[in-house]
Amino acid sequence: MAVLALDVSGLPRKWVSFDDAITYEAKNLVAWTMGNVVAKYNGGVKKDGTRSYLETHSIIAIKGSGFTPSKFPTVSLTNRTLFGRDRNTCAYCGDHFGTQHLSRDHVVPRSKGGSDNWMNVVTACRKCNQRKSDKTLKEARLELLYLPYSPNHYENLILLNRNILGDQMEYLISGVPKNSRVLQAA
Repeated sequence: MAVLALDVSGLPRKWVSFDDAITYEAKNLVAWTMGNVVAKYNGGVKKDGTRSYLETHSIIAIKGSGFTPSKFPTVSLTNRTLFGRDRNTCAYCGDHFGTQHLSRDHVVPRSKGGSDNWMNVVTACRKCNQRKSDKTLKEARLELLYLPYSPNHYENLILLNRNILGDQMEYLISGVPKNSRVLQAA
């Protein structure tokens, strides 16, 4: 399990460990919290005999420049996030594969002016990617089974973690567009 870390505006940024969340708490970098308490760390004994402690909730908003909304305007395109968006499904044959059997395919090849961005890449199995090679869809006589799209931060964090608590999922689902593949697969 992990803690959902947001920026101060409430935009999801990343999953952090309980230890990291407690460190943010100890450094007074948590602007606000939501959800249930998920970890409690005991400290020393106070003069009055009570024990000090720090606790963290399942959702925390972090202060600071590392979590400013303008720093991460879009979800980073990596093979991990791409395969997550496409649910490890080849865009050409429709079969599901482990990540070691998948690759990134540029719908419009880069050699033909295509860019390396969310709207021009899909997940492809190695066999289909080799078949398509450096061709356009028409040249390769292939069709896309689904269209590429740019996921938002809410979708991305759902795709990156399969051990999401109920209150975290409720928060994340609130920011997912109704036509997202994330919702269709749930």
